[in-house]
Amino acid sequence: MLRSEGEKQAAINRAQGEATAIRVIAEATAAGVRAVAEAIADKGGLDAANLKVAQQYIDAFGLLANKSNTMIIPTNAGDVAGFVATAMSVLDRTRAAKGQPG
Repeated sequence: MLRSEGEKQAAINRAQGEATAIRVIAEATAAGVRAVAEAIADKGGLDAANLKVAQQYIDAFGLLANKSNTMIIPTNAGDVAGFVATAMSVLDRTRAAKGQPG
């Protein structure tokens, strides 16, 4: 009987530890998202975000090219500015839908 009680308590402790870890990760993610939103709202923040997205876009295609001999690319792959503009347009529409200033 003592052994089953010990196993039960160990399971409860594991579950509580996992729940705490999930909560801490969620709180850290939310804080990170808030920090990014504030940085984008600052002067020059949107331009910096555009640059970062463009860099990641180019890096991702570079990684794909190095790891595979088959590559799926958008028809306008050379138009990084167009890609960034499209991404920012989606962001603007999302903000407008939430009633946030653009």
